[in-house]
Amino acid sequence: MVVVSSTQAKAQFSKLIEKTREGDEVVIRRRGRPVAVMLSYEDYLNLQTLREKARREEALARLRALAREVRAQNEGLTPEDSQALADELVREAIESLVGMGHF
Repeated sequence: MVVVSSTQAKAQFSKLIEKTREGDEVVIRRRGRPVAVMLSYEDYLNLQTLREKARREEALARLRALAREVRAQNEGLTPEDSQALADELVREAIESLVGMGHF
């Protein structure tokens, strides 16, 4: 990892781009505090993939929690009726997420 001030980053921009192409990350500091990071485009794409995976896992966990909640609220129903209701709610939630562009 390379750490530079914002002034150094301006003066050495081309060199820092080469560093990222070589696999290094570049931390840019302003007044001694980190404010930005330069990384290769490949690393950026990998980071975006990880973020998307985490977002989908979180959405799935929320859907599973919703299904458990529905089952708990409908304990008087037969298992089949309860499962059908939970499935319907999950389908509706997925359709809503798809409609919003989350899947």
